[in-house]
Amino acid sequence: MKALVVYANGSEDIEVNAPADILVRGGVAVTRAALAPAGEQVTLAHGTRVLCDVNLEQVKGESFDVIVIPGGLQGSENCRDSATLIAMLKAQKAAGRYIAAICAAPGFVLATHGIIDDSVQATGYPGCADNIKNYVTDGVVVDAKAKIITGQGPAFSLPFGYAILEALQGTEVCAKVKAGMLYKD
Repeated sequence: MKALVVYANGSEDIEVNAPADILVRGGVAVTRAALAPAGEQVTLAHGTRVLCDVNLEQVKGESFDVIVIPGGLQGSENCRDSATLIAMLKAQKAAGRYIAAICAAPGFVLATHGIIDDSVQATGYPGCADNIKNYVTDGVVVDAKAKIITGQGPAFSLPFGYAILEALQGTEVCAKVKAGMLYKD
């Protein structure tokens, strides 16, 4: 299994790092891609500087089992405005592969570009998800038919990461990772 985790300037620190960490612990090959004008470094919402594996442009033709988009207002706006990322997300949806987004990203990125349509149940940060027609107030929502996983905000970063891992690797692997991290449902 392969995951692309997108790191943009202004992405919410915990919403991008927690899912990436959980996926690695679950045996998923994670590519951390910088959505930046050039290079592999981004600065997250709370000032953390991250040196990613690649720039997003370097992997735009590759296939991933999931593409993960974090929230954070500026980070979500940067993701929303990236023609490369939007093309990748539309191709991901057309291929029937998973897309995961949390916080501002479900509304600002996925709904804005029609990746979440009227048939998809999703959540997102209150006030940033007004254009999600089938908005659900749960912390994490998995629409298995649409292969869309969404999270409401920073407090749900771990459950969001576990939902992605479970979708890719199954309940047994996910349970082992939770136990190893001392996570209690």
